[in-house]
Amino acid sequence: MWLLEWGPRHFSSAPDNFSVERSGTQLNYYHPPRTSDQHSLFALQFLSLISTYPPPPVAQVHQQLARMSNKRPAMELGTVLVVGGCGFVGWHIVNHLLNFPSETDASVALPKPEEDPRFDYPQLAGRYPVCMAKVAVVDLRTSNNRLPGAEYYDGDITSAESMLEVFRKVKPNVVIHTATPNVLEGNKPLLRKVNVDGTKTLLEVAGGARGDWGGKCKAFVYTSSSSVVHDTQSDLINVDEEWPYIRGDRQLEYYSETKADAEELVLKYNRTSPSGMVTCAVRPAGIYGEKDTTFTYKVLEHSSKASPAVLRMQLGDNNNLFDFTYVGNIAYAHLLAAFRLLATKTRIESKQSEPLDHERVDGEAFNITNDAPVYFWDMTRAAWALTGKVVEPHQVWELPEALLGPIGGIAETVMGICGKTPRLTRRTVRYSCMTRYYSCDKAKSRLGYTPIVSVEEGLARAVGYVVERERQEGQKKGQ
Repeated sequence: MWLLEWGPRHFSSAPDNFSVERSGTQLNYYHPPRTSDQHSLFALQFLSLISTYPPPPVAQVHQQLARMSNKRPAMELGTVLVVGGCGFVGWHIVNHLLNFPSETDASVALPKPEEDPRFDYPQLAGRYPVCMAKVAVVDLRTSNNRLPGAEYYDGDITSAESMLEVFRKVKPNVVIHTATPNVLEGNKPLLRKVNVDGTKTLLEVAGGARGDWGGKCKAFVYTSSSSVVHDTQSDLINVDEEWPYIRGDRQLEYYSETKADAEELVLKYNRTSPSGMVTCAVRPAGIYGEKDTTFTYKVLEHSSKASPAVLRMQLGDNNNLFDFTYVGNIAYAHLLAAFRLLATKTRIESKQSEPLDHERVDGEAFNITNDAPVYFWDMTRAAWALTGKVVEPHQVWELPEALLGPIGGIAETVMGICGKTPRLTRRTVRYSCMTRYYSCDKAKSRLGYTPIVSVEEGLARAVGYVVERERQEGQKKGQ
């Protein structure tokens, strides 16, 4: 797969169309005005180009990417403890810290369809900076999602004794805290216990407030959420980190409220612990990628069960831009944050001048996106198309949000009596129709962040993983 060049990255209002023009082996994206009867689907254009034009030799792409990677400095991070490192985001952070054993060790390779040009993309190792770190992972259970080269410890972040035991063994310089319960389960006491109380305990242990564990943690990076400033109902257009937290009656998603509470704890703890640990928070938006069990899995599960008629149904007018961020880019942002925090800590310890306000990383939160919002249903149908379930633009049946919202509410009431949750809810209708994208300018200027993997490549990676894994599991069942 060849490199892609995007057109405008940010929009003050939703652009109305998406078209692709080919020049040599490069794709150029434009956003001319969309007419009412001209709804183009970028995924179909993109996929048709892939099938029509052969990409340049993969070796050539690898050479270009290797030259790019040589310009990026290596990141020395010392001993890093990834909390929740067996989860979705945590696994990708560990994989990056270890310089992608998933690409060199067959025992932990990520499944993808072979001999299919749609899923032929360059390796990640030559595109991201090299990491120099000793890596340890703590999770509630570490029997799954393990990677060679990391040390694994079972532990409970809500227990100071459990964490002290791990810290005494690992003695981390850096803590990257990704642990969180499954948001879809909706267990409020568990969300509060882990996201807020667990984060507080972890901060106190890492910062030395719960006793000496034989070392000093210098930097603490927290995986927050872009949803901390969203009420799950309003449209968000190029929102930056200055937006206030949404809490109380205005916050309809309890998970988001607990993440906001935890983020606030993390940022207030900056430089205030006995060890003077510096802290920051990373706010991913719309995560997807290999091992994704939410967006990619749910979208493909729906397409595998739905009839062709159902797949043609579209909630809303598809003029809503949405952020989808590849998980590898999010992992990269965490490591950049850790690297910048360590630099800040060194600056403080050597009594150099303080960073200027526009340079500061410690005590700050950072939106992380792919810097390329796309139309919600274009992304969904692009995923379907990669599995052969193609819906042409003229086949789409547009269903108005104003009609489906109340129907979803009725379905919730009726099925709620039976203790069940319908597929169509007010939340799913609103989520499918809202505009929701963020500015990541702050991360770009202060962390040096840039998304390495494009939206399209990330989608091919995510879909390819699900397709090949299901094929392999089907073979096992058939034996």
